[in-house]
Amino acid sequence: MNKTIVLLTPLTGAQLERLVAIFSDDARVVVAQSTADLMAIDFDSETTLLSFGSGVIVCDTILTGLSKPAYNLHAASPQFPGRDPHHHAIYRGAENYGVTLHIMTDKVDAGSIVAVKTFPIGRGDTPASILARANEAGMALLERLGTRLLEAEQLPQLEGVSWGTRKTSRTDLLHLCNITPLIGEDDFTRRCQAFDNPDYDNLALRLHGQTFRIDKATPFVEIDNAAFSEFTESAYRKLLQQLKSEKYRFAFYGDKGDDRHVIWRHDIDISVHRAARLAQIEADEGVVATYFVNPHCEFYNVMEPKIGEFLHTIRELGHDIGLHLDADAYPTAHWTRQALEQAIEREKILLKTILGYEIYAMSWHNPDLSNLLDFDEDEICGLVNAYSARLKRDYVYCSDSNGYWRYQPMDEVIRQGHKRLHLLTHPAWWTPEPLAPSDRIDRALMGRARKIRHAYDELLKKGNRKNVSK
Repeated sequence: MNKTIVLLTPLTGAQLERLVAIFSDDARVVVAQSTADLMAIDFDSETTLLSFGSGVIVCDTILTGLSKPAYNLHAASPQFPGRDPHHHAIYRGAENYGVTLHIMTDKVDAGSIVAVKTFPIGRGDTPASILARANEAGMALLERLGTRLLEAEQLPQLEGVSWGTRKTSRTDLLHLCNITPLIGEDDFTRRCQAFDNPDYDNLALRLHGQTFRIDKATPFVEIDNAAFSEFTESAYRKLLQQLKSEKYRFAFYGDKGDDRHVIWRHDIDISVHRAARLAQIEADEGVVATYFVNPHCEFYNVMEPKIGEFLHTIRELGHDIGLHLDADAYPTAHWTRQALEQAIEREKILLKTILGYEIYAMSWHNPDLSNLLDFDEDEICGLVNAYSARLKRDYVYCSDSNGYWRYQPMDEVIRQGHKRLHLLTHPAWWTPEPLAPSDRIDRALMGRARKIRHAYDELLKKGNRKNVSK
């Protein structure tokens, strides 16, 4: 009886001709592309089944009826069993890839491994390129084995070679193609490299019940934020340099002196991360400032270790830390002196306990939303009041509240040459690149959210715990 080999493959043209040529001198070659094709074939005792690049799952009825071995050429090295292995190899940063020839069983990529051919993954490789290289390696492997695949006795199992423990499914690919707004930049870059495709928009974002696919064909039009260029880190540094060139001394609250000086103040309303960055710029310029911390802030937590580290760094750079009292944290609609002093004393002790040093100054948070501006003495509960009548009377004030100049641009105020300046900035408004105020808020919020998400993922990894996501 003549030998027969059934080639289950989607290959066509020259590639199919090359595959057929490996066996055509020694066996009758039958090409199948589907389950229906397989069911129509009469598998006799001299028939070998070989699958090359096919996604068709051969049913157990056919496998158990075979007299000779059935082989599958898996276009991936053994550590990547399952669907879409070329994508997962790039995503996981594999150094090597290849092709695996194994015995076909009723379970996908589970049979004995009989041959492997591998190659190193290059820096410029993509899922498509390593798949093409794996298919070429597979063809070369079959050409080397040749008629041995036609024998009744199956090829011996390779010793010391086993399947990887992570068998991927199509669900795994779809899951990794769904992007969350909290994804980190590094992971997003890896997913773009591993799962996106020039021909298919695989990456998608779910937002408020809608799916948005990442469109690679339409050029991205950058928004012109040039109108906000005066609120950047470089513009911030220029303000400091302008004050220095005008011979202003940078003073703390409570400093005595009749010289030309500026009290440089920060209310940390949104981002301690941005505050730490501005503190470093100030230290580079050899100037000092006072940073007011809100213990009740919804945007950061003074009890959080990383926030504490930033505040200590600000202090170590030579700056002062003050209390930013948030009236909205209390049910009080109209403040009495007794209630206010109790709140100040409590929060002063709280900050001292957390930070480990004394607090000497305070400022109000959104004072125009309550009657806090009625309390305008120089000191309250031993803290210098940033809203005192004296400071309002003797100093020229300028603020960047809500991301724009509330009165005059600060550089104009500085150029006017006033002897004493009281200048307020909010760190979240000063970013590396020009952004609209609302976008600066999003930048701070998303940056913090992504860091928290990353910290959670790292905690599970450190504890060797499952990070269940599907």
